[in-house]
Amino acid sequence: MTRTKTAFLPWRLAAVGVLFVTGGAAHAQTKMPISRPTYYPRVVRLTQGQTPGRLLASFDVGKVGVIYESPDNGRTWQHLADVTENTPPRTCCSSLWEVPQTLGATAAGTLFWATSVGTDQGGRGPCSIRVYRSTDGGHRWEFFSTPVSGFIGLWEPEFTIDARGRLVVYYSSEERKASGYNQLLAHKVSDDGGRTWGEEVLDVGMPDGAKRPGMPIVRRLPTGSYVMTYEICGMGCDAYLRRSADGVTWGTPTDPGTRIESTASHHFAHAPTVAWAPVPGHPQGRLLVVGQMLLNNSDNAVAAGNGQVYMLNEQNGEGLWQEVPAPVPVPDAKDNPCPNYSSQLLPAVDGLTVLEVALKLDNNTCQAFFHTAPLPAPTPTPSKSKTNIKPKR
Repeated sequence: MTRTKTAFLPWRLAAVGVLFVTGGAAHAQTKMPISRPTYYPRVVRLTQGQTPGRLLASFDVGKVGVIYESPDNGRTWQHLADVTENTPPRTCCSSLWEVPQTLGATAAGTLFWATSVGTDQGGRGPCSIRVYRSTDGGHRWEFFSTPVSGFIGLWEPEFTIDARGRLVVYYSSEERKASGYNQLLAHKVSDDGGRTWGEEVLDVGMPDGAKRPGMPIVRRLPTGSYVMTYEICGMGCDAYLRRSADGVTWGTPTDPGTRIESTASHHFAHAPTVAWAPVPGHPQGRLLVVGQMLLNNSDNAVAAGNGQVYMLNEQNGEGLWQEVPAPVPVPDAKDNPCPNYSSQLLPAVDGLTVLEVALKLDNNTCQAFFHTAPLPAPTPTPSKSKTNIKPKR
C-alpha cells in the first residue's frame, strides 16, 4: 500500500476542550477525563432499566475496562466503574453491549463487557474471550462466561440477537491456521442468555494462508435483516460489508463481500464500525460507517480527507456512500492502534445528530475525544411526476 504523510492541522485550546480547524470548519472537541493511555472505545445508549437514554462508554486501559457514563446525551462524562481482568499477558479489543430483551435467566437491561484475554503480539498461548456482566446499570461487574477458548488468537467480540431471538457472539479467530485460515470471522449461539454456547460457525474466511478478515460489527436493521462490517487484511485491510436475513447466515464464507466505497472514489481501510440512524418519515433509516484511514480507490494512496470523514448510506448499504465531515476529525490517522482506531458513532434517537468518540495522540499519549454534530438532511424522496401519466381512453 502506498502512503503519503498527512500534516497536522492547526489547533488551539478552547474552553470546552480543543478547537480543531478542518477545511474551514471548526470542530469543538472535548477530551474524555481519563489520565492514562486509552484504547478501543465503545459507546451504547441504554434502553432498559431505571435510566433509559443514559450513555455508557468503555475503553481499554491496561488490563482494565474503564466504564464512563453520560446523563446528558454525551455532553459530559463521569467515571462509573472499572472491570479488571488479570489473565496474562494482556487484554484487548473489548466490547460493551446492553441485552435488549430477556434471554433465559439473563434479564433485559443486563450489560455485557467482553474482552480478548491471554493474547499478545509475540509468542502465543492459551487465550479466550471472557464475558463479564452487570445487572445494576454498570456499577458492579462479575465474570459470566467464556464463549470461546484457544491457543493462538481470539479477538474483538461482538453481540446481537438473531431472528430467532437467540444471543449471538461474533469474533475474529486465528485458531484454524492449520487449515489455511490466517484469520477468520465466526460466531456462536447461546440458547440460555450467554451462560453456555454452541458450536462455532464460520462466517467469513479464505483458506489461502494469507487473508485476515477481522473486527466484525453487526447491526440489525428495521427490516429485520442484518449488516456486518469488517476489515480484510491481506486485501489492504479495506472495509467490507455483507448482509444476513437472520443474523447467523452470512453467505459464502470465501466471498469477501462488498467494499465500502464513496461517491468521491474513496474507501476506508482498518478498523471499520457501523451504526444505524433513524430518519423521520423514512422507516429504513440510514447507515453510518467510519474507518481508520481514507484511501483513494485509484491507487490506495492516503486521500486528502483522511481521518476527517465518515460515510452515510440511505439504501441499507447498497451502492455508493456519501462522505460527511466527522465530528472528531483525526487528520493524522494512520495504521496504528491509536489515531482514529475503531472510532464510535452513536446517532441520536431523533436521527438529527451523531456523537463520535475517537482516539487521538495528545502529547504522544493515546486519548479519547468526543463531540456531537448535526447529521445531514436526508435525501428528499422523489415525488411522482404527472407528466408521463397517459390519459385513460
